[in-house]
Amino acid sequence: MNVLYILLAIFIFGALIFIHELGHFLMARRCGVTVLEFAIGMGPRILSKKSAKSGTVYSLRLLPIGGFVSMLGEDGMEVAQGKQPEGEAPAETDPKQEDLLINSTEEPAKEKDESQEGDSAAPVLDEHAYCNQSVWKRILISLAGPAMNVILGFLLMFVYVLISGADSVASTQIAGFHVHYTGDAAQLGFEPGDYLHAFVEGEEGIRIRSYDQVYQKALEANGAPTDIYVQRASEDGMSFSYVLIEDVPLDVALVESLFEGSVSEKTGLKQQDVVKKVNGTRVHTYHELAYEIMNQGYRPLNLTVLRGEEEIVLEGVTFPNYTESGATFGNVDFLIYAEEDFGILTILKHTWFRSCSTVKMVYDSLFGLFTNRFGVEAVSGPIGITKTISTVARQSMLNVLYLVVVISINLGIMNLLPFPGLDGGHLMIYAIEVVRRKPMKRELEGVINFVGLVILLALAALIMIKDILTL
Repeated sequence: MNVLYILLAIFIFGALIFIHELGHFLMARRCGVTVLEFAIGMGPRILSKKSAKSGTVYSLRLLPIGGFVSMLGEDGMEVAQGKQPEGEAPAETDPKQEDLLINSTEEPAKEKDESQEGDSAAPVLDEHAYCNQSVWKRILISLAGPAMNVILGFLLMFVYVLISGADSVASTQIAGFHVHYTGDAAQLGFEPGDYLHAFVEGEEGIRIRSYDQVYQKALEANGAPTDIYVQRASEDGMSFSYVLIEDVPLDVALVESLFEGSVSEKTGLKQQDVVKKVNGTRVHTYHELAYEIMNQGYRPLNLTVLRGEEEIVLEGVTFPNYTESGATFGNVDFLIYAEEDFGILTILKHTWFRSCSTVKMVYDSLFGLFTNRFGVEAVSGPIGITKTISTVARQSMLNVLYLVVVISINLGIMNLLPFPGLDGGHLMIYAIEVVRRKPMKRELEGVINFVGLVILLALAALIMIKDILTL
């Protein structure tokens, strides 16, 4: 990997971590909690500055693998001793909150004279400590970090769709079907994996939309030289190009021996069908449709389509498959109509549904891991993601932007998992507190979070080792 791509990956990770911690920081300040430190990175500090106004330390740490917001009372132990208002009786200490109290910062008092007993005020809980906030404020503070990552993902998706232009927004209406080269080796200029794109006639091409169209063209040509454009994927599969193959002796025998039509067309789909659902999952855009076919199309699907004025269910529609990282996926084998316009409403529509589809993709991936559909080779940590960023950056910076969208949403959703040590783990504990109407013992909460953190660090180390071995 090029050093520049590694620096790009570090910048992306740093920016997403910053946004995440900024969410916690802003919500903590909004809730009146004292923030002790706002840090990007882990390990020893390399840069730091303390705010004269708030007392918060802003720091940059050596290792670019995370960050944190340290708040007063976050571990449930820091409480400042308040002053007792004149003329009022000493405040009583709530036995349930005794574990929140510590001595004041003043010098230890000398042995008290018996005559002074009863004159001193009892400690008062610090209203700016995190542990003394209402459960709803603590929920908001924990939720704010992941929410910022998800919101950032949605905003960047808007930018991505806008920059990608009209070609990136497509409907769910079938415009045609792929015809692909089936030979194992190159022949006549065709290569395995080529899709027929268009016949060349005059200055304009005729878009190829079905096997029958190619067959009829072969009948007309009867062996005459024919120029054909094909769509050909790059070696890494990250992009494709259109390649002109000249003087193809097109006849029926050649078509029958070297080309094959779409599997989905043979199993029920037709041109002009508008796909509404995939196995009961509603789809609104081509991106959602393509994702559901990829995720579920390794087996026959039930598609709900609008055919003319009638909505029908096509059972057992089959798609071609491919295998990657030990898992099998479905592959789209049809053409689709573009949206009629590229106005702001269309952009917002595709931004929303593409972002929601990305959120669903995170949960589907987790489900696939737990059900053994995906193996450990499908899991990547910072090193594996850096490698992916490096590969994508060589193709297009626009694709890097999309990858940042996926990573940002992934970071937000993963942090919401109800696992100790994650924000979702804190939310789970607070949800229990809401149901029980009293907080969990601080010691127990600390043990749960510590054990969760140890497990997370162990998993991160194993994934890092796996990524290094597969470099």
